[in-house]
Amino acid sequence: MRKAVLAVAFGALLASVAGVGDVSAQDFYKGKQIRVIVSSAAGGGYDSVARLLTRFMPPYIPGEPGMIVMNMPGAGGLIAANHVANIADKDGTVITLLNRYVTVMPVLGSDQAKFKSEDFGWIGTTASYSDNAYLFVVRSTLPHRTIDDLRNPDMPIHIGVTGAEVPQILKEALGLNFKFVTGYKGSDDMELAFERGEVDGHTSGLASIKSRHGDWLEKNYIRIMIQFGRLDRLPELKDVPTARELAQNDADRALIEFAELPLLIARPVAAPPGTPADRVNVLRAAFAKTMADPQHKAESDKQKLEFSPRSGEDVEKVIATLAKVDPALIQRYLKALGGKLPSGN
Repeated sequence: MRKAVLAVAFGALLASVAGVGDVSAQDFYKGKQIRVIVSSAAGGGYDSVARLLTRFMPPYIPGEPGMIVMNMPGAGGLIAANHVANIADKDGTVITLLNRYVTVMPVLGSDQAKFKSEDFGWIGTTASYSDNAYLFVVRSTLPHRTIDDLRNPDMPIHIGVTGAEVPQILKEALGLNFKFVTGYKGSDDMELAFERGEVDGHTSGLASIKSRHGDWLEKNYIRIMIQFGRLDRLPELKDVPTARELAQNDADRALIEFAELPLLIARPVAAPPGTPADRVNVLRAAFAKTMADPQHKAESDKQKLEFSPRSGEDVEKVIATLAKVDPALIQRYLKALGGKLPSGN
């Protein structure tokens, strides 16, 4: 069923971009090389997605240019974003796979963000959480079974954090009795601490849990309490409420919706601001065809990468909502994070 839905969605997308670009844009890429700047180090999820694009996207670009990956990690993705926005060539020979949280940095008031997200030429995203969910889980041996248990002042939950904002937002928006444990270097350390019982709860994507810790599900080691990053319940988790459902008023729901925005464009691909529109359209069309390529999908599945693509136009619409966010909501979001900016992946 999901394959049929994807086929229909991308059939419509391909129709919308067919025939785009004038003759100069169609001819431009012959003999060229496109650099794909990735805002993380080699070996991670963003890097894997980029390297798949360099393998499968060139045949769908007129002129079949070469494509190479350039890793530019640092500052939570801001080094790459600033480079692409202000230094990189703007002729269509550079695209970037941005850290999804970089997109909200300008509206959060980051003085390190030297760009406006709406100025990029959005090409698409390979993942949008439409077939995934970011989960809050507890060890199944704990007595917590309901949202009321998570709110109970006599039943604190200890959560390891490294900077990603989901646990802090859940605590603020849903009134959960979370106690944060810091000092972990990354997700590997936190997952080990969770398994050893040093912390009670953990947040992670369902796809990630399946690929990295399938035994947690197979052996009923965890109890899934909340789905985050979802407009509605994932069909396979039909008995687990979404964070939006659990919000007790409109203000709390708005905070959750804002925090979820980066997950809706989880692996965003863009051209630098100022790239000619006809070349952006050529790249959008090539991206759409790549996402519809069954060999690309098969390789993505083989690498256990989330695959729920959305078009450049869809990403552009999500980004456009950022400019309309209430400043008071931004302040509440930042307060929930202790005045720090998000640094999730």
